[in-house]
Amino acid sequence: MGILEGKKAVILGASSGIGWAIAERFREQGAELIISARREGNLKKLSEKIGATAIRCDGRDHDDLKALADAAIEKWGRVDIAVNSAGIVRSQLIREMEPETLKEVADLQYFGFIYFMKHFGNAMAATGGSIVNITSATAIMVPTGLTPYSGPKAAINFVTKIAAREFGPDNIRVNAVAPSFVPTAMNSYGGGTPIDEARVELAEDNPTALAFIKNTPLERITTVDDCADVTLAVASDLFSNITGQVIPVDGGNHLLRLPGPESYPENMRVSGIQN
Repeated sequence: MGILEGKKAVILGASSGIGWAIAERFREQGAELIISARREGNLKKLSEKIGATAIRCDGRDHDDLKALADAAIEKWGRVDIAVNSAGIVRSQLIREMEPETLKEVADLQYFGFIYFMKHFGNAMAATGGSIVNITSATAIMVPTGLTPYSGPKAAINFVTKIAAREFGPDNIRVNAVAPSFVPTAMNSYGGGTPIDEARVELAEDNPTALAFIKNTPLERITTVDDCADVTLAVASDLFSNITGQVIPVDGGNHLLRLPGPESYPENMRVSGIQN
């Protein structure tokens, strides 16, 4: 029996990357799932692969997120676990900052995450549950060039703690899992080969990987499966007395420093990543 046997879980941002891997791991461990994202094609593919209910949702939209929570309650009568893994990456120096860059990221990764906590916290009020926000280890460091991305993530790390206090009396735990930059099929990590919608194979001389390994005490790259394993533990009853925590999943990279922007994959610097 898996550690999520009988649990009802919703995962937002499941159409690729970390969210996809979390959905796979939760299903392996017995959870019944609703998976959600904006990209319906990928959702359908994952739904058929693991046996989950797919619901399209825009993680920026207050009413869409309420409808997602309502759909879960209508289907199951309760929600035990809600994970928000929706994300977009933009890199820009403050001296060059464009208003649209900030708004694009904040709409999803600040406002959207608060709306998610609001609606799923309310949905769990009668029965308790676990909310997990996927944030970033870059919000624990002080990186240059990542204000549009790391700023909202840092804010959500803090709001996670506020939410843990506010929802605690209803037996709702709220935590954050904070990965380092993780190679996925969408960002290719500067030249990797996609394996599936979540994972990418890296060459031994991949420059982005080497830069992160150099600045990581465990001297290894964090994978989507590392993130899925930690999220599984945090969401489960194994962490039943843990709330308001931000848990880095980065091999200790946050203890040293993030490689400079010149080491980021090109599409992290310019076009970004969207789950």
